Amino acid sequence: MVFNSLHHPPPQSPPIFDATPESLRNDARALAEHTQKVWNEVVNTVEPHSATFANAIEPIIRDENTKSTSMRLLRFYASTSPSKALRDASNAVVTLFTDSEVELFARADMYALVDAVMAQDLPSNGEACDYLEKLHRRFWQNGCGIADTAVKSHFESCQKRLKDLERECNKNLHEEKTGLWLTREDLKGLPASFMSRLKEGEGERKGHFWVATKVPQSNPVMKHAILEATRKKMFYTIQNRMPENAPLFRELVLLRDETARMLGYPNHAALKTSSKMVKNPETVTSLLFEIKDRLVPRGAEYARELLELKRNETAARGAASDQIFLWDQSYYAQMQAEKEKAHGAELSEYFELHTTLAKLLQMFEHMFATCFEIITPEQQRDLSDNRPLIWHEDVLMFAVFDSETECFIGYAYFDFYPREGKYTHVGHYSLQANFLQPDGTRFRASSVLVMNYNKTANRPTLLSLEDVRKLFHEIGHLIHALCTETNYAASQYVDRDFIEAPSLMFEQFFWQARHIKDVSFHYSHISPHYKEIWEASLPEEQRQSAHAMQPEAQLQDDVVAAMAKSSSGWKIVREQLKDVFFSMFDMTIHTPKSHEELEAMNLAEVFNRLKTEIYSLPGGEAIGDGWEWGHGETVFRNVINNYDAGYYGYVLGRLFALEIFKTGFEKDTLSMENGRRYRNMVLRVGGSQPEMKTLTDYLGHSPSTRPYFEYLGIATGDDEHGLV
Repeated sequence: MVFNSLHHPPPQSPPIFDATPESLRNDARALAEHTQKVWNEVVNTVEPHSATFANAIEPIIRDENTKSTSMRLLRFYASTSPSKALRDASNAVVTLFTDSEVELFARADMYALVDAVMAQDLPSNGEACDYLEKLHRRFWQNGCGIADTAVKSHFESCQKRLKDLERECNKNLHEEKTGLWLTREDLKGLPASFMSRLKEGEGERKGHFWVATKVPQSNPVMKHAILEATRKKMFYTIQNRMPENAPLFRELVLLRDETARMLGYPNHAALKTSSKMVKNPETVTSLLFEIKDRLVPRGAEYARELLELKRNETAARGAASDQIFLWDQSYYAQMQAEKEKAHGAELSEYFELHTTLAKLLQMFEHMFATCFEIITPEQQRDLSDNRPLIWHEDVLMFAVFDSETECFIGYAYFDFYPREGKYTHVGHYSLQANFLQPDGTRFRASSVLVMNYNKTANRPTLLSLEDVRKLFHEIGHLIHALCTETNYAASQYVDRDFIEAPSLMFEQFFWQARHIKDVSFHYSHISPHYKEIWEASLPEEQRQSAHAMQPEAQLQDDVVAAMAKSSSGWKIVREQLKDVFFSMFDMTIHTPKSHEELEAMNLAEVFNRLKTEIYSLPGGEAIGDGWEWGHGETVFRNVINNYDAGYYGYVLGRLFALEIFKTGFEKDTLSMENGRRYRNMVLRVGGSQPEMKTLTDYLGHSPSTRPYFEYLGIATGDDEHGLV
């Protein structure tokens, strides 16, 4: 399977990645200074009584549009650059931008103009009106409505400290290098291919292997290590790998609550939800408790099944055990999923990274009239006069076109492999936003997927089913960013409680049997070289008959049918238990009845108690380690970042996604007509209008909980309700 070739140069120049630490700092300062200049010109020439959208707001929009072409690029180096000097400089840029924004949106003079426009000159254009309301709210939430000067000064100091805490926590997470030295005996059950990738110790560490807590190494240990002692040790290390973040996270949560109360909100969640689809925390917590009360009994049933597996497995090894713990979950869930074998080959052998990506893009091209064309290293040099268009040699770069009109849509990048200093999880980065330029043409978006798949020297990179699911999910974000067409760069971004819905909807496609089969392709059929690699992986006695034994090129119908069926049941329950747990912890720490209640709250204990309650699995407290046995809250990066009082977006996003899929795609997942309708009604509008309007316009009705509970295998009745 090969990617589409670039048929002609895109009309818009791509971003250049030739920054130096000095240029990053200089460019960031220049952007911040230009914004200050624009704002100063506005307040010096416009009085509140004469303020209009045209003279007070449009200059801000034009500056934001221009700034959006480079600001996120300057910040992007912090997460992906191979150079520590560039990462450090980029982190300094993040500090500069956030400090600048705190100062900008605390300006009473500009707030007076925005407030005057809100009262006098609401634009008839929907996007302009929505933008103005969000802009006004942003000033208010940055303290411009605080009349007491001493309180306002304290508020501004707290805001800057909050940004410092977020940066420090993130820097610690990015630079984290913890792990364990384990023996071959400790790692019994791990495949030879995994062991070959580990660093082996020397001297007194001879016979030991370094296993990092980062997901590509820790996850296989949690899933495959036979010894419970190994799993427990790894689990504890993962949960406690960031002790330096414990005081920082606590201060962060307390400061969020304090600043929200200064603005007149009862808590931080009330502040955050006021500008989202779900307008108050009570609606969120009511939904979460409804789901929790109906989901936890299913989770308890699942835990009992895992315990039975453990009893049988440990008894067979002569190490009988009658209790199951949190650190056992992944191992016995994996054992339960051992049906993920096909024709003697692991299912992952059907999902080689680049072939899977090509097939997946091909599927989306059919649905959404897009065409991804790879830009080779030679073409990159031609497009840029030999200036670098990627930040690392492993990065794949594509130009994206509309397959019907041949219009350029934007640039897409895929950064698949881990390296030192790189963001350690999976994520989507919007480098440049789509917006309408003064001459009426469009500036097109640039979008990046950052993943962390294991890269091997002599074998293809094979994806697990979970890896493929995540790829579907993250490409959903990428497609959303590329297909959005708004007038303003700021309108590209949707509310946090809707942002996951399109990606979670895309996941549903993978669990349709026809798409599992379409995307699958055994790596031994990709090339003669890969066939040789596959043959070399066989036991010696089987190699002579390798040709006869070669697996089918694609998964068979009975296999994909079983896989599609396996997408329901316990796997779904496990995923939703995780999302409900994180959502409830997030809302618990951000909705205290009083600031004093929060000060008295033991965050680690709240985290661990809630986890054991929702998962129906005990942790360290059950073996005498108390309720502070782990500090998982210190590595909860979503809530450290922009998902604070917003992680419920994953639950709500799933609920919305299932409604969208049921309405638009359940009957025919490859309908071009339905795909175009979805692109035009949901993806194209981005955040240019209230997201609930986007959703209800597409669905034709208000979203309800019924499809979600059906998805969980929980009986629904006539009492299922809408959310709005």
